[in-house]
Amino acid sequence: MSLLTVAQYLCGRTGIPVPDSVLGTTDQQVRQVLRLIEEEGNDLSLRGLWSGLVLEATLTTVATASQGAMTTLASNGFRYILNDTIWDRTNKLPVCGPMDAPEWQAIQALTWTGPRYRYRIRGGNLLITPTPTAGYSWAFEYVSKNWILGIDGTTYKQYFTLDTDTILLPEELVLMGVRWRWKKEKNLDYAEDFRTYETQVKDALGRDGGKPHLHMDDEGWRGPVPGIFVSPGSWNV
Repeated sequence: MSLLTVAQYLCGRTGIPVPDSVLGTTDQQVRQVLRLIEEEGNDLSLRGLWSGLVLEATLTTVATASQGAMTTLASNGFRYILNDTIWDRTNKLPVCGPMDAPEWQAIQALTWTGPRYRYRIRGGNLLITPTPTAGYSWAFEYVSKNWILGIDGTTYKQYFTLDTDTILLPEELVLMGVRWRWKKEKNLDYAEDFRTYETQVKDALGRDGGKPHLHMDDEGWRGPVPGIFVSPGSWNV
């Protein structure tokens, strides 16, 4: 749904005259709906790990400890990195971390020549030890704060700039969230709407993006292993 579609639905649902446009309108009620949609989107984006907001970043290493600012490396609205996702694709090895301050300082004080790279994010920069060789190809996944997508399909935003902007979060939750927020602003009873909304958010987060199987044993790797694979089915013998 686009911003205009969401606003028109909400206005029709709450008895506000349905607008032909949202951005640039002088109607104070429509402008309030716009801000409530943005407030709901920003809050909902922080509620959990929404698959629509998980993106991948790639970088080419430089021969310094700092590989640059995270907001530059992950330029599409970087919010936080996902642990255990940094991989050195050149050497086919994971980059360990994140390290905490005592561990980082201890390694800086000692001679560290281990075969595996480690990382720390400090001051918004990605720090690597030992200093990597320039030209390696690395990649990682991160969560973006940009929950809005432009009509061109490539421009991500945190706030609306066009009526045609679409929402990357579950639209039904955004509608429910704005509904109780609007009632709260008008000093109306919103308790039941809020309760239903909270239940739906928890259910949606539990289903979003699919979930891996939980294993109670010590086997951590569930990917391919060496061996002979025989496809199931009927065979002529």
